[in-house]
Amino acid sequence: MNEPARTTPMAADPTPMELAWATVMAESIAGLAWSADGTTLYAGSADGLLVALAEDGDWRFRCQAHDEGITRVCAQPGGTTLATSGEDGRVRLWQGDTGDALATPVADRQWIEHLAWSPDGTLLAAAAGPRLHVTDHHGASHTWEGHPGNIGAIRWAPSGKRLASGANKGVHLWNVGSWEPVRVMDFPGASVALAWSADGKALATGTQDGFLYVRLHAPGTTPRLLTMSGYPGKVSALAWQPRGRPGSPLIATCGGSDVVLWRLDPRNGKREASPLRHHDHTVTVLAWSDNGRWLASGDRNGRLCLWTPQGTLSHDLALGSEITLLAWHPRDNHLAVGSVDGTLRLFHLPGA
Repeated sequence: MNEPARTTPMAADPTPMELAWATVMAESIAGLAWSADGTTLYAGSADGLLVALAEDGDWRFRCQAHDEGITRVCAQPGGTTLATSGEDGRVRLWQGDTGDALATPVADRQWIEHLAWSPDGTLLAAAAGPRLHVTDHHGASHTWEGHPGNIGAIRWAPSGKRLASGANKGVHLWNVGSWEPVRVMDFPGASVALAWSADGKALATGTQDGFLYVRLHAPGTTPRLLTMSGYPGKVSALAWQPRGRPGSPLIATCGGSDVVLWRLDPRNGKREASPLRHHDHTVTVLAWSDNGRWLASGDRNGRLCLWTPQGTLSHDLALGSEITLLAWHPRDNHLAVGSVDGTLRLFHLPGA
């Protein structure tokens, strides 16, 4: 990763990205999610406002969801419930098609920093400071306060049977039902990002001090921990390619102005890095389309890039304000982009 800067190859005559619509909210876009059926885009802002828009940009509803800023917006997988979390320490549930308030399953004394539905939509995990809250569809709640410091990230495994939580000096793994934590990673820094591979056999975490750790567990082998370094800043975003080469998972990472693709071999622990150097400012967000054909990256200066899995730059747009969130449509033909100036844009990719 310390090789000289190089020019990233640009795709010849790429299909243009079309701006379908744009709207502006009063504050920064702090939460962004599509409904499970792809008919509605939800956005939450730093002043606590929640809005719902149709694919064509028409407004469906808007409401003051939290007394203070929204921190996360999460649509229930396979369902119609929407969850939001805020600086007011609350997790709130909403009817996704009408915006009617349903329940407040969590009320904490600190900000709810992280929020995530299990893949089957039956469990909702939330993190506030060192506390992890998990609520089930019956309203029963489990809370654990044993993390050493604030929780930096939470992620459900694709199976929905395990939940990973990252904090200072390590990552814990929880089995649904027993809720007994097992420490599966140890390192000097603090976890700020987590991501599972699509098959659930690899768990990656990025740290505040610029390291990437990946726990690989190939069938019939002892789990292996890989350590990658060389990032100039915290490794704040991770994204595994959803549908990649069998037996050779690809993970996109950022910890500075480069996007770095790592191809890993779970059998022998080999790793190959491909830095994608086109951003001039710190990359803030990464997101693969569900079909694995496109990787989107956004930076602090408002540059939006689309890459192929081979590292070819396909699209490059200057949006003028720091990009805070990206959300691919379930059909992969739309990309929603939220910015710190409150602008929400929807781009269309013809033929995607």
